[in-house]
Amino acid sequence: MPPVTSAQLLADPIRCYPATTVACFDPTTGALPRRELDEARNKVFLERLATAGADALLIAASTGHGHLRTVDELVNWFRAAAEADIGETVLMALLRPEDGPEANGRLLDHLTELKYAVVFVRPGTNLPSDATDCQIADNVQPVVEQAVARGLAVGVYSIPDVSGVVLSADATATLLEMPGGDHIVAAKITEADYDSSTRTYLDHPALVGLKIVQGWDPHLAQALRDGGERCGVTSGPMSLAVHQYSHIFAAAAAGDWDEVSQAQAAVTTLFVSMQDDPTKFADLQRAKVIMGLGQPLTGEVTDSQVERVLAALEALPRADDRRRLAQSLDLLGDGPYHVRLAALCE
Repeated sequence: MPPVTSAQLLADPIRCYPATTVACFDPTTGALPRRELDEARNKVFLERLATAGADALLIAASTGHGHLRTVDELVNWFRAAAEADIGETVLMALLRPEDGPEANGRLLDHLTELKYAVVFVRPGTNLPSDATDCQIADNVQPVVEQAVARGLAVGVYSIPDVSGVVLSADATATLLEMPGGDHIVAAKITEADYDSSTRTYLDHPALVGLKIVQGWDPHLAQALRDGGERCGVTSGPMSLAVHQYSHIFAAAAAGDWDEVSQAQAAVTTLFVSMQDDPTKFADLQRAKVIMGLGQPLTGEVTDSQVERVLAALEALPRADDRRRLAQSLDLLGDGPYHVRLAALCE
């Protein structure tokens, strides 16, 4: 079965949009001050995610660090991802308004040629912190229109930890009325407060045709209960917990909400173990190191940060949660903590 196409997504976003999307880590090699993409490792990683059941892969989000990539680095990453053998798994990409129309046109031509199905765009980092909804919509819309000109489906993305501003439900409703708005199929919400973010998207009458994609992972169980088929996930933690997420969605499909809640709690425990500030998204680069995918693009993960994550994993009360999460963290089977993780899978 071939991957879902942009045309299918445009025709029926709620049913056709992938339920589970991994916001993929960027495997790295080399040394500071700036590491580069490990293309061979990237290929293996994406193929393993697809085999493990991920419906889609989002390239260039990378829990904040993908936002640091240059345009040339994005070109390379998009190409390298497209070379992975991922079967019917859908490829998606994230673009940035601050790169400007010329660079984004170049990237979109590249993505069209590589047959990416969806392009996401978040508010640009070139906005003032007090930007209005109209200013934010005006900032995002040119990338939307450029993507539409190439026949691509579009997702919009609120991630104030990176952008500095929220893409509100009202701003998204405004975007739907602007040129290209009819190609917007999904909204990804990565905000710490559920009621002021995801719930406003689910309740907004102008957004009933969009897939609402939860991005702040501790809110996933609630989003699935509130939104049903309208909700999916685009998750950085799914990079490190792919088997657990597959289990959560299977439990939700069966209506076993107690199991959804318990399995989600295990993921949240690992999420919290990578937070230094509870109001900020977890530093998932710590899990990336555990998986053997390299150090961050411009920084270093410490041994104590890694140990905090592993200790949280080993202390989980349910053996099945420990097993699924350890299996996910050991996805490549040859990382620096393989032996320790494998012991939890027995």
